[in-house]
Amino acid sequence: MKIKYARRILLAAVLTACSMVSGCGCGKEKDPEGQQVLEITITPEPTPTPDPSEINPEAVVTNGSLMMVNEYLAGE
Repeated sequence: MKIKYARRILLAAVLTACSMVSGCGCGKEKDPEGQQVLEITITPEPTPTPDPSEINPEAVVTNGSLMMVNEYLAGE
């Protein structure tokens, strides 16, 4: 008898919780500005690089007028 009573209480509690959760957000108008995607742009800042003649030549790569330095190899 106690088990049936406990199951009914548990069922009632679960149904009450489900009915509370299912009503969240209903009937509210959505703000169009709040629904838009926020665009974030990150501008990279130039970092000082050592003179290529002063570091390991394996760390320097040149492609046309662009010169890149591999910081890992430069530190070795």
